[in-house]
Amino acid sequence: MGTGALLRAVFRLEGERTLALCRLGREPGAEAALEDVEARLTPALAALEALGVAYPAHDVARRYKFSDADYLVLQLALLPWQGLAAVQQATALLGDPGSEIRVSHVIALVLPGHDDWESARNALASLRVLDEGIITLSTRSDGDPAVVLSLSVRELLGLE
Repeated sequence: MGTGALLRAVFRLEGERTLALCRLGREPGAEAALEDVEARLTPALAALEALGVAYPAHDVARRYKFSDADYLVLQLALLPWQGLAAVQQATALLGDPGSEIRVSHVIALVLPGHDDWESARNALASLRVLDEGIITLSTRSDGDPAVVLSLSVRELLGLE
């Protein structure tokens, strides 16, 4: 498999992994689905490494010293490039079906158990992925901002 095909495969598998993480604790069989994705993702990443190629999202994560939470927020912001069905599935799993990833979805997955909206938003704002501008928040009339991947990262990842 060539480099481009491997990069596309990893991107697709990262999307599957994100959805599997959304399912954890919400749907039966989520753990098995996550294990299956990990079993397919690991060799694809190893093949890229053997070619001396870093997966761009991992490179961004290393460069900015992302925590697991930061990386998961990045993956949620990438879901629109996995297709509308992926976004709709994630938002439904995270409690509020819709066509875009919003702060409430991120909080449900990354900061579960926060019962105070302001506290949860402050905790989210302290994540490096937001602090560094990798992800931005787009104001919405309902007060639940959309999570948007920055233009520079979209370009870096070849999405623009």
